[in-house]
Parts: sequence; structure tokens; C-alpha cells
Amino acid sequence: MARSGRRKRKQQAQAEPESMDKRQRADQDSADPSAASQKHHIPKHLQKYWRQRHNYFWKFDEGIQIDEEGWYSVTPEIVAEDTAARIAQLHNDKRAQTQDDMGFGRICVVDAFCGVGGNTIKFATWCEHVIAIDIDRDRLEMARHNARIYGVEDRIEFIHGDFYQLAPGLAADVVFLSPPWGGPEYIGSE
Repeated sequence: MARSGRRKRKQQAQAEPESMDKRQRADQDSADPSAASQKHHIPKHLQKYWRQRHNYFWKFDEGIQIDEEGWYSVTPEIVAEDTAARIAQLHNDKRAQTQDDMGFGRICVVDAFCGVGGNTIKFATWCEHVIAIDIDRDRLEMARHNARIYGVEDRIEFIHGDFYQLAPGLAADVVFLSPPWGGPEYIGSE
């Protein structure tokens, strides 16, 4: 049963990004007035991220919330899916008593810098419990909202705070660290 669930999640994960090429997405955007009007509200320096919004969240059009930092910090969904699956499977390989035990992770993962929830959502898809931490309250609420869209909010404990101060009191099987990198301007700074 666990293997078929894993196979189904993998098929769903692969189906969306391969279902539309860039041209089809552009055609869909031009045909969808809400997408076109939303694009005009996106600042010019974020347009390249906007064009890739469905790579970041396949369910973007269902009401995903994202702020400026989120645009350049969120992990593309296919990468987050692969990361979560590998962590769940590696951990389960160590604990598995039977082949059926390998799949959904009966583990707790801390996402130390959850941002708008890209990795958190995929951890919650693959793992039993996720502790999502962010220092920015608004971004944490966006992560909660986005998790609700994906139907995994019930597996996530959202904590507002500084991971470095909270870390000594946390108990988890895995701690995932993917801090915000500073944005496009960071590349040119010394």
C-alpha cells in the first residue's frame, strides 16, 4: 500500500511540470485574464520569477501567496519534492522492517527557514510531522496558507521565531537548513 502511494505521488509530481511547455504556459497566461492582470502588478525586477511561478508552486493559480523575498528564495517544487522523498526514503530504509515500510516517512522534519513554504509543503507530503520555523510572521502565515492549498496544513506545526534560539529545545529526526540567500542584489555585493 505504501509503495502504490509513493508511486502515485511521484506520478502526480511528474505530470504537472511535463504537461505544459513554456509556450503553452505563455498561451495560457495570455488567455487567462486574471494571470495577465496579475502580471501587471508584479514589479519589473520580479517578472522573470513570475514567468516561472508554476515551477515554484504547481498550484499557484489556486491562490498561492508569495512575497518579494519568496520569489527568489522558494525552492522549485520538483526539487523540493525530490529532496523530501529522498529524506523520507533514506530515513525509512534505516528503520524499515518490511518492504512496505519504505515510502511515507514516519519522521519529524524541522524546516528551519520555511519562508513561504515550498520545502515545508513537500516535507509534509512525505513525512508524518513537520516543524516550520520562520522569523518573519507574514511569511510564516503565507506558508500556512499555501500548505492549506496543498492539503497538508494538519501535518505542520508553524512556529514564529529565530531558529538559532529555538534549536536547543527542538526534537526531530531531520533538520533542513535552506536559509534565504539575500536576493539578486547579493550576487553583485562584496
